[in-house]
Amino acid sequence: MTAMVHTHASKAIINEVKDCLKAIRPEQDVVSTSEIRMRLRKKFPHCGLSDSGLAEVIGREAVEQGFSIHFDN
Repeated sequence: MTAMVHTHASKAIINEVKDCLKAIRPEQDVVSTSEIRMRLRKKFPHCGLSDSGLAEVIGREAVEQGFSIHFDN
């Protein structure tokens, strides 16, 4: 059986980002992309998106939910 490699933001990845953002305290208005990116890499080890690609997905979802973004390494 071959592993599925995500080279685009699948629904599973986007849903995981949304779940990460839901877990953030309401008074925290800034999201760190590296924290969420590390969680995504653990959950989706075969994800073919680059770190900057994941940060873009995280950033889009975070802004949509009203957060500011801290793009870090």
